Amino acid sequence: MERRQLKDWLASPVHNRREEVCRLFAHIDNYLHHLRLPLDREQVYRSLYPSRVFDDLHLRQLCHYLLQSTETWLAWRNSDSTPTPSLLAEYRARGLGRLFEHSYKKAIQTLEKSTHRHPEYYWQHYLLARERYAWDSARGRLGNLNLEHQEELLQVALLGFKLRQAYLSLAPQQLSDMPVNIPMLDAVLANAATAKQQAIPMVRIYYLAIQLYRQTEEDAVFEQFSEAFRAHSHIFTTDEARDLLLLGINFGIRRINTEQGAYLRACLLLFQQGLDTELLLEDGRLNTLTYNNIAGIAIRLLELDWASTFLETYRTRLDSRDREAVYALNAARLAYTRRDYAIALQLLRTCNDLDFVHQMSARILQLKIHVDNQEIDLALNHIRNTRTYLKRQPNTGYHKENYRNILLLSEHWCKRPAYDQEKYHNWLTAVKNTHPLTERAWLLGLI
Repeated sequence: MERRQLKDWLASPVHNRREEVCRLFAHIDNYLHHLRLPLDREQVYRSLYPSRVFDDLHLRQLCHYLLQSTETWLAWRNSDSTPTPSLLAEYRARGLGRLFEHSYKKAIQTLEKSTHRHPEYYWQHYLLARERYAWDSARGRLGNLNLEHQEELLQVALLGFKLRQAYLSLAPQQLSDMPVNIPMLDAVLANAATAKQQAIPMVRIYYLAIQLYRQTEEDAVFEQFSEAFRAHSHIFTTDEARDLLLLGINFGIRRINTEQGAYLRACLLLFQQGLDTELLLEDGRLNTLTYNNIAGIAIRLLELDWASTFLETYRTRLDSRDREAVYALNAARLAYTRRDYAIALQLLRTCNDLDFVHQMSARILQLKIHVDNQEIDLALNHIRNTRTYLKRQPNTGYHKENYRNILLLSEHWCKRPAYDQEKYHNWLTAVKNTHPLTERAWLLGLI
C-alpha cells in the first residue's frame, strides 16, 4: 500500500520531473520486495541506461534525488490536512474574507473533534487565535480581539511543553546518577500547582509525573497520578499515553520490588488499562516481562480467576519462541497459589530453555512446593542442584544475591533442630533483616 502511494507520488510532475527516478524506484521495489534479491550497483545502472558505461557518481545523484522525494512524501503523508494557520495567513494577506472565515471555522471544528488535549492542541488553538486577532484588528474590530484568551492559550501550551520535557528528562535519572539541569523547573512547577492549572488534566498529569521523582509523599502522589491517568489517558496521543503509562507502571514496580505491597492494586489497575486500550501491545505482541509482571501482581492480590483468564487470553500474544515455556511458568505460579502442587510440578517440567531469571523463578517455585509439602530431602537436594546452576551463571548481579539468600534461608529452615528456640529466633531475625529477599513473605509464612 505504501509503496504504491510513493510510486504515484513520484509519477506526478508536481513532485518529480525526472522519469529515470521512477524507473529507479520500480527496479528497487521489484528486487527488494518482490524478488527479494540483493541489489548490485552496476546492474541497477544497466537497467536504467542499457547502452551507457557505469557511472557511479550519476547513480549516487539519482539515489539522492529519490531519497529527497521519498522524504518529502513521508513528511506530506504525516502532515495534518486540515486548514493551518499558514493557510489562514495567506487568505488574510489576500483579503479573502469568505475563505478565511470558512477555513478558520473548519480548523476550530477539526481541533474540537479530536480527543487530544496535549500541548500541541493548545498551541494550535493559540496560533489560530493569533490569526483571528490579526484578521479582526486589521478590519478595526477592536471589540473582538480577546487578547487575554491568546495569553491563556499560550501559557497552557508552553506550560505543557515545559512539563512534558521535564518529566522525560527526569525519568532517565532513575537509571543513572547523572543529574539533568532543568532551567526554571521550580517556577514552572509553582505555576502548574495553582488551582487554575491543576484543573487542566494535561497539566495535572504532567505535574504528578514529575512529583513522583521529587517528593517524599510518594504513596499519595502515585495514587493521584494513577487516578488522573486512568480518567484522562485519551487526551494524549498513543505514543505519549504509552510513555506515561509505562512511567507509572515502572515506578510502581520499583516500589513493589522493595516490598511495598501498597502499590500492587494501583499497578494492576494501570496494567489492566494498558491491556484494555492496547497501549501495552506493540505490533500486537505483549512483552514477556510485562506478561510476567501482570500475572505475578494479580496472583499476589489473589485475583486468581482474573489471572487465569489473562494467562489464556494473552498467551498467543507472546513471542512464539518462548511462548509455551513462559505460559507454563506463570500457570504453575497460579496452580501453586491454588495449592494444586501436582499440576504446578507438571507444568514446571515443561519450562525448558528459559533465560536465567525465568529458569530461577521455576526453580524457586519448585523449592517452595517441596518445602510446603515437608519433602525435606527433595528440598535439600534441589537447593544443592540450584546452587550449582547458580554458580555457573555469569553477570547476574542483584539477582544472584537474592537467589543465594533464598536458598540459604530455605536450607537453614529445612535443617533447623525441631526444638532449638535460639536457632529458630536467629533464623527469624535473619529472614527479617536480609536484603535483597523477594521471598520474605513466603519464608515468614512457614512459621
